[in-house]
Amino acid sequence: MGKPVRPHAVPQGEGEVSFSPERTRDAIRSAAPGRFLLWLLSLVYSGAIEVRRRLYAAGMLPSSRLPVPVICFGNISAGGTGKTSTVIAAARELKQLGFKPAILLRGYGRKAPPRKLVLLDGPGEYDAAECGDEAVIIHNALKDLSIPVSVSADRAAAGRAAVEKLGCDILLMDDGFQHFALKRDRDIVIVNAAAPFHKDAPLPLGNLRERKAGLARAHMVIISHCERSTAAGLEELHAEIKKINPRAVVAESMHVPEHFIDARRRLPVPLATVKGKAASVISAIGDPDSFERNLRELGAGLEGIWRYPDHHRFTVEEIKALAAASGDRPVITTYKDFSRFPPSWETILRGPLYILSVRITFLCDGYRLMMDQLIPPGTSS
Repeated sequence: MGKPVRPHAVPQGEGEVSFSPERTRDAIRSAAPGRFLLWLLSLVYSGAIEVRRRLYAAGMLPSSRLPVPVICFGNISAGGTGKTSTVIAAARELKQLGFKPAILLRGYGRKAPPRKLVLLDGPGEYDAAECGDEAVIIHNALKDLSIPVSVSADRAAAGRAAVEKLGCDILLMDDGFQHFALKRDRDIVIVNAAAPFHKDAPLPLGNLRERKAGLARAHMVIISHCERSTAAGLEELHAEIKKINPRAVVAESMHVPEHFIDARRRLPVPLATVKGKAASVISAIGDPDSFERNLRELGAGLEGIWRYPDHHRFTVEEIKALAAASGDRPVITTYKDFSRFPPSWETILRGPLYILSVRITFLCDGYRLMMDQLIPPGTSS
């Protein structure tokens, strides 16, 4: 992707350095003129999103209907909410119930033309540059159940291919809440309890992809990362959701670390492996704070923190810089980030590379509530 985006390096405690593009925005809005400029841009952005939505609703822009149920999993805000983990869990459950699901993805960050159709089906390996890192991650997580992933910016074409070529009978659209060109039967929105949407503003002043009133379109809202909130914070979030959308079904979930994967040996290792040890961490995800907090709670001493923009593809030069700063100490990353490492990483890094594996857990009757949304009415399953 060329040179890395590094607005500036900022010390974050003893021995820690973080590279974060969000700091540029923070610097702009730290002064009144900058905040006013971002506020104006937010008005323009959110207004354009609303006009576009109304044009689709009025039929002035075309929207396709597919012959099988389409379930959309989306966000109202940018950044990590745990959406991909939820989609993977939903697809596995549907497959085990006898359905033939497929995942629809836009293919964000890939080098191929946006509308190029790529079908990930079967046990083969696929190039993230061709189909996007999220497609590779989801395919690897689901290929044991032969659940295909269909990639194209034209989500209707991606869904049509999954139905006509692979015989799929239900489609899960990952990250499509603002994609109005494909009609869906259910909209499930995931919100992050650690970053309450109702206290945020639209891009670029804040992280909202549209005005919070857009949540009124959701059939279900899943509050993720409940482990990062307080009882009072969750109660406030429930009240805000009910105020905007009193008809929405609401569930809660947590993201729980399972184990690490030793990337060199391709084997799981216990979470206690990093306890009391100095480590470096590298990520290019929407919510690096939650990832880093997990590692600290596991007892890792984060001596170096390297953050890049979401979906960034790491270069050989960046991994060499990481190796030079880390020496023999472990480097920890996520599944998403590891899929974007250059193939030569193993010869560059001297210490072990650990990948944190996290599972989603629904609270109370959250699992049943989600499955009630997923399973088409009138089916025997």
